[in-house]
Amino acid sequence: MPRNRTASRERSLRLLNAGLWWLGWSTGAVAAIPCAGPPIVLQPVAPQVWMVPGADGDSTPDNRGAISNLLAVREGRRLWLIGSGPSATYARALNCHLQRLTGQRVTDVIAPWPRPELVLGQAGLAGARRWAHEDVAQAMQERCPRCVERLRQRLGPTAADLGAKPIALPVHRLHGDHGTLGPLRWWRLRRSAETSVTVWSVPRARLSTAHGLLWADGAPDLRDAESGHLDEAWQRLDALGDTAQWLPEQGPLLDSSAPRQHRAYLQALRTAVDRAQERGAPESDPAPVLDGVDARFGQGQRHALNWQHVWREAERRW
Repeated sequence: MPRNRTASRERSLRLLNAGLWWLGWSTGAVAAIPCAGPPIVLQPVAPQVWMVPGADGDSTPDNRGAISNLLAVREGRRLWLIGSGPSATYARALNCHLQRLTGQRVTDVIAPWPRPELVLGQAGLAGARRWAHEDVAQAMQERCPRCVERLRQRLGPTAADLGAKPIALPVHRLHGDHGTLGPLRWWRLRRSAETSVTVWSVPRARLSTAHGLLWADGAPDLRDAESGHLDEAWQRLDALGDTAQWLPEQGPLLDSSAPRQHRAYLQALRTAVDRAQERGAPESDPAPVLDGVDARFGQGQRHALNWQHVWREAERRW
């Protein structure tokens, strides 16, 4: 081979190697730059499925409203997000973390039920398709303006996360009681006559969401719910036999017995209320410890609020 051709080839190789080195350095440097916004944990729960854990309890400035669990599912070139968090700032940070992990930004986001801490993040996911059941979308349209103001008060100095335009309503709306969407199956259930929730299943992972229905950080939240509708919803969940794990609204993943445990808690609570009213006890008495129920349900403020809630339901039945 002529000397000038050999020298040219060597120069080309040196330039190629230098380019590859620079590309690797620059990519690593970009990856080292932290995502703006609150810290976020992505917990793998199945191949190409990640849980985004929320904080326990109610919204505070410290947790910035990120109190609902979210679920991310990658399928081919699409990245599905079930729930979007409490604010545009949070959702943009989550999108950044997901892109770092998967190489893909969120393409589709789902609103499971009209809880502001679970759905207001849609405003920060520019370009993503926004999905919800028609009932959920309609409730968001009616309630979100009031919910935003209440959330602002709870967030205090971190309320700026919500941004100037905190509400982005779902564009693509689902109808009926059940169906499929991409890699997911869904069902519509109810917390009350006025509030629908949707349950989302990832069949290949035997994992389903239960936003607004199941909790793992204490007692279920009965606020703004009707216990009769919840009891029926828990029966429906228990009938979904292909689910091995549940993603609750808050707390770690639950096993398949969770709907039965929630029903047992509600029944024990109703029985305790009936007995207290029969003996003339005042509603202001402390909520009792319930026999035969998982101890975690009797802990925290929710149990006390549930006692008052079921008490008033019993009075209305009279």
